[in-house]
Amino acid sequence: MPDLDLLDRKILYELDLNARASASQLAKKLRRSKETVNFRLKHLLEEGYLKGFYTVFNTSKLGWFYYKIYFKFKDITPQKEKELFEYIAKQPKIAYLASMEGHYDGVCLIMSRSSQDLVDFLYPFMNPYGNFVQEKQLVTLLTTHRLNQKFLHSGGETKDWHYPIEMGGYGLDDVDKEIMQILSTNARMPLVEIAKKAGVDVKVVKYRMKKLEKDGIIIAYVTSPNFGKLGLQFAQINISLKELNAIKSIISYFDSTNRCLFALEMVGAYDLAVELHVEGNEQLNRIIDGFREKFVGKYADYDVSTITKEYVVVWAPFAWEKKDVIKKKVR
Repeated sequence: MPDLDLLDRKILYELDLNARASASQLAKKLRRSKETVNFRLKHLLEEGYLKGFYTVFNTSKLGWFYYKIYFKFKDITPQKEKELFEYIAKQPKIAYLASMEGHYDGVCLIMSRSSQDLVDFLYPFMNPYGNFVQEKQLVTLLTTHRLNQKFLHSGGETKDWHYPIEMGGYGLDDVDKEIMQILSTNARMPLVEIAKKAGVDVKVVKYRMKKLEKDGIIIAYVTSPNFGKLGLQFAQINISLKELNAIKSIISYFDSTNRCLFALEMVGAYDLAVELHVEGNEQLNRIIDGFREKFVGKYADYDVSTITKEYVVVWAPFAWEKKDVIKKKVR
């Protein structure tokens, strides 16, 4: 585990509850001086314990949903596999891409407004790389639960930020999109800097952000931890259920382990996926054993994979509607 004291851990915990909390607000809550909080936060960023801060958006209300594709490869050299991942990373509307160890070798998320977006990716991809794909599993995401980070300090609050399954058509103008694009990868940026980058007055930024929050488009401002630096292994469990009404209680179980950051409700080969950040296989096995004991008879099957490398993470749901070149961020 990293050499972080209790104050460092509490700062990480509080920032994940609200990444836009000021140093003064954090100092008051933690009963420390503003200068101490600022110094510790700067240290956490400079030493790489935190990659940064991002914003959780209500993608369904904006009319976007995700396809998730798992790949298992065959007869592929390391060089060809690298080429394959690089190809996928360059494709439009790829919101997430990672390599894995386990039943599957890779996983990607395609952000879509219709099934045509899936076709536009999959058909051109299978032409050059289909011979290297032994198996592919496609699921459609219904909703994503982003749970608050409790890996290093459990705190007293439990959050489950998620968006509804129903699709919407909330309208965004260019100013909204510019502000959200900035917040998507720098949720802690001061209003003055956001205004300067967006080319509008500070009062406009403040008003627009409050409106987006009130309308449920901006759900939360959270942290992007560096799991490797924190000494945590990134595991994903895909679960097929016999009883779909068990999803809520299963998510609550994994949340109670203080190791779960994301839970994804899906339709397809799997009904639920949970992402865990554990100290090692022993801890992971204990969590899985607890799941098996508590929910015996309610699940049909599950598989476990370890995420080995994340190639692409895109947080802004409207990014591909912009005319400029999109820069994909690695989580």
